[in-house]
Amino acid sequence: MSKVKRAPARRKPTRRKSPRKQTAAASAPRRFRNWVEARLRGARYSAANAARLVAGLAAALILLILGGFFIFGGLDDLGASAERMAANRTAAMGLAVDVIEVSGVEPEQAAEVATTISVFRGQPMLSFNPDAARAEVEALPWVREASIVRLWPDRIAVVIEPRAEFALWQIEGDIHVIDRDGAVLGEADANDWPDLPLVVGFGANEEAELLIETLEHHEEIASRVSAMVRVGDRRWNLRLVNGLDIKLPESEVGAALAVLAAMHAERGVLRLDAESIDLRQPGEMIVRARPERARAAGMEEREA
Repeated sequence: MSKVKRAPARRKPTRRKSPRKQTAAASAPRRFRNWVEARLRGARYSAANAARLVAGLAAALILLILGGFFIFGGLDDLGASAERMAANRTAAMGLAVDVIEVSGVEPEQAAEVATTISVFRGQPMLSFNPDAARAEVEALPWVREASIVRLWPDRIAVVIEPRAEFALWQIEGDIHVIDRDGAVLGEADANDWPDLPLVVGFGANEEAELLIETLEHHEEIASRVSAMVRVGDRRWNLRLVNGLDIKLPESEVGAALAVLAAMHAERGVLRLDAESIDLRQPGEMIVRARPERARAAGMEEREA
């Protein structure tokens, strides 16, 4: 019995899409994505433009407001108001004046300094002006120099350099105590200050320091001086305790005193019973006798 062979079954052919349809199908999502991205870019661009527009309008408005304040004089008030607001806010946080510390002077003077400064307890530290306070304190006649600083959070420190008594100044019959700068510290009785040198005449207070310091190099002369008299606000006469006047030159006072010291060491000229010793001419010393002695001796002056 012969075998019958069956022919293999034919497969149903698969229908393929055309390349054009495949490209169209693949490009559809891409176009949609591009469209979405374009819309997003447009939205971002519009938002950026809107932000720039709003910022520009705000800046223009601020400039307009500030310009109005400037034109009508209110810009300073606006700044001052903001500064006060900030100061008050910091004071509420504890940055307010609570203690004023004054050092370098006696308690009575410290109390005077504390009341002189324009500050009150509870005042904002930011509103306190150390420079203005220093000017107020240095206006006191007995203060030579002041240093004022803020010690955060609540202290004001004041360091005072007081003026020291340096000499007595006699002017138009009145005697004052002065410091080395010539500042008047107050009226005085000469008997209460026996150790202070006495200067006399207009301008003597301001020029006394240099002469007194120069005399410190000539103790023998300084110990005999009872007063230093300013003549014409140009030069000095030294009045000695024996009544002898030493006429000093306008300049080179130190050299003239050196000559006088040498002549005294050699001849004792400071002990002469004379009216004056004139040192106004460089290299010369002229002794003028008292009038009664000059008449008795038949001369007016002699050279020593």
